[in-house]
Amino acid sequence: MSLKGLLFGRGRQEQAFDPNPGTAATMPARPYRVLHADVPFYSDPEGRESVKDARLLVLRCEDPNQKHTVIECMPTMKRYSQGQTVTWELNNKKIWESAWYVNPDTGKTEKAWTHAVEFAGRIVTG
Repeated sequence: MSLKGLLFGRGRQEQAFDPNPGTAATMPARPYRVLHADVPFYSDPEGRESVKDARLLVLRCEDPNQKHTVIECMPTMKRYSQGQTVTWELNNKKIWESAWYVNPDTGKTEKAWTHAVEFAGRIVTG
């Protein structure tokens, strides 16, 4: 392949989507617990335009030194399950604009974020 082809992407293999978040063998300093996984989210406040390429996670910081409970709503393209402990890792190459979701605890539509990057944390196994 020519240098020009390498520089401009000809012949480059397209990286396949991998929904597996991977694992981490050690507990991070600030672990997060998955409270809700696989929650749909919407690009409009009325909930008519579902975002097809990702799901929303509701995460709670489990840091014992934290003075208040931190709950985060994050978009992800990985697959997680409720109750898992995960590391805090982000993929800043994927960004979503304003989004809304139906809160699984209250059943009410809420604003999830104005701008958010993809959550890509690994599942803690150790």
